[in-house]
Amino acid sequence: MRQTTCFLVLIILLGFSCSRGKRAEEFTIHGQFSNSHGEKVVFGEMDVREFITLDSAETGADGIISFSCRSDQPGFYFLQFKNGERMILLMEPKEHLTIKGDIREKPETFILEGSEGSELLQTFFRASIRNKERVDSVKAILLQHEGSEDFLRIGMKADSAFSRITGDQKKLERDFIDLHPQSLASLVVLNYTIGLKPVLTPEPDLDYYRKLTDLYKQYPANKHVLFHLKRMKLIEEKSTVQKN
Repeated sequence: MRQTTCFLVLIILLGFSCSRGKRAEEFTIHGQFSNSHGEKVVFGEMDVREFITLDSAETGADGIISFSCRSDQPGFYFLQFKNGERMILLMEPKEHLTIKGDIREKPETFILEGSEGSELLQTFFRASIRNKERVDSVKAILLQHEGSEDFLRIGMKADSAFSRITGDQKKLERDFIDLHPQSLASLVVLNYTIGLKPVLTPEPDLDYYRKLTDLYKQYPANKHVLFHLKRMKLIEEKSTVQKN
C-alpha cells in the first residue's frame, strides 16, 4: 500500500513539473536510435540554475522512445544518455520533435525535425563541437609534454592555439545571435562555455547581452528571459559603479 501511495505521489509530482497554467499544451519528443539495446534515456528540464529530471524510459527493441510534457511557455529541456552525454532542446507547446541517430555517437550527430528552436541549437552545437575537439587536442599535447624541457615553449604555443579557438568560437556565437536575436536559442548560445567560463562575457560583449533583452517583448512571462533581464540589471549596475 505504501509503495502504491509513493508511486502515485511521484506521478503527481511529475505531472506538476511538466504542466504549467491553464493554457498548457502538450509537446512530444519521439526518438528512434540505431544500435540501441534497451538503454535508459532521461528526460528533464534545463531550469535557470539546474537540470531537473522529469522522466526516464528505456528504448524499445526497435530503438524507439517517446516523452511528452505539457507547458504554456517555450522552454529548454534535455535528453541524457547512458554515456552521460546530454542533448539540449528548445521545445514550444504543441511541437512534435523527431530525433534519429546512432545512440553510440555524440548527440551532435543526431538528425532533428519538427522543432525550429531545437534544430537551431543542434546546428550550433554541431559547429561548436569542432572547437571543443580542438581544445581537447591542445590539452592532450600539453599533458604529453608535461615535465619536459621544452614544456614552456609548447605552453606558449598552446596559449596561442587556445586564443585562436576562442576567437573562432566567439565569432560563431556572435554570428548566431546576430542571425537569431528573436530566438530563445540565443540565450543558450550566450551562456555556452568552452572550459570554465562562457565565451561571450559582459565586458567585451555587452552589446550581445543587451540585444537579447528584447526577447522580453516576445516572451514577457518566460522565466529564462526574466532571469536574463535580472542578470542584465546587475551587470548594468556594476558597470555604472565602475564608471563612477
